[in-house]
Amino acid sequence: MLRWSNTLFRIAPILCVALLAGCEKEAVRPPPPPPIPPIEVTFHRDMPSAVAFLTKSLGQQLMNTARPAQTVVPVEEFFSAQSAEVTSSGRELQRLLAASLSQSLAPLNFVPLDINSANNAQWALLANYAMPTPTERLQPGNWIRLQVAMVESSTGKVLTRINTYLDSAAFNSEPTQFFKDAPMYFTDSRHRDRVGAMDGQSRTLNEVLALQSELATAVNAYESNRYAEAEQGFTNIRKVASNHPTALTGLYQTYWRTGRKAEAEQAFNELVAAGIDAGTLSVKLLFKVGGTAFVDSADLPIQYRLWMKSVGQVVSTKNKCVDVTGHASKSGSPEYNERLSLQRAESIVALIAQTSRDARQRFKSAGRGYQETIVGTGANDATDAIDRRVEFKVRDCAGN
Repeated sequence: MLRWSNTLFRIAPILCVALLAGCEKEAVRPPPPPPIPPIEVTFHRDMPSAVAFLTKSLGQQLMNTARPAQTVVPVEEFFSAQSAEVTSSGRELQRLLAASLSQSLAPLNFVPLDINSANNAQWALLANYAMPTPTERLQPGNWIRLQVAMVESSTGKVLTRINTYLDSAAFNSEPTQFFKDAPMYFTDSRHRDRVGAMDGQSRTLNEVLALQSELATAVNAYESNRYAEAEQGFTNIRKVASNHPTALTGLYQTYWRTGRKAEAEQAFNELVAAGIDAGTLSVKLLFKVGGTAFVDSADLPIQYRLWMKSVGQVVSTKNKCVDVTGHASKSGSPEYNERLSLQRAESIVALIAQTSRDARQRFKSAGRGYQETIVGTGANDATDAIDRRVEFKVRDCAGN
């Protein structure tokens, strides 16, 4: 017992020194960073208020994040998460937010995404808007959900993500000229990847940003009537991604606008073929309110007939079948809209049958009423034209 006590007496100072050393080591450890203030989801009646909130929130969330060496940060246009379209308000929000963040987070310089800003970017600000889902808890009124995400370009890591809501009365949902002219919606895998990137589901974004910046530049040229520049931009994109649907439709639109109808038809055939290979055709056929007649804007009815001729011929050549589904905007009774949407689908099959002998065997029509609206406001104007549409879903013909 005495021997144990002596041993304990000899090692006690060592234990004390060790404990004190541990305590001293803990004492010099730097204090933890202050917690990031919680971000309150708010509702805004105008764009400046929404932009101020997003700017403040991003600043708070990035307070303890090391800044990138490359100070230029590209900012995307706010595109529709549901239709991939860009509106004038989506573009205005991009401009306002870039200017506000540049002032608030200097020396970082936030600029609209283009070829120059995407080059060597280390951070990027992704942005979209969407109609809220029925499960979202909202204040009374009609709202548009705005979402932004700051991401690392080299990894796709989401540094922070902010949601807020803007009064739909302050947001113009009518597409810009390029998207208004487009024969298809761009809700393909690339669009889904863009939306998924904001949830951290994407890989390295450098190539995605480079492609998107080239596209934004070409679209800007198209909307400024610089068609030679637009054609070159869309052609450059196809060198990297030959079946890129937005580049193909950009070429189609440019050829059509400049009177090169044969080249336009060829570009549209390639666009249809790419859609069939991908398993879906999102041809944009817009109808007058309450009927099966096409909207009579400019030469759209002439283009529609060209499109349907192409769809019928390419589907037959590839030996595929297609389910044609009509849709209606959210106004009127469910029963009325079920009938109307079916009639729209049937009118399209009849139109295709005029130039395709086996259309009745390959194309089957159905109606979904307003069960699958994209905008869902029931405004019955250009802002919800996408809800009065017909969709094509490609499938094998076995058991048709």
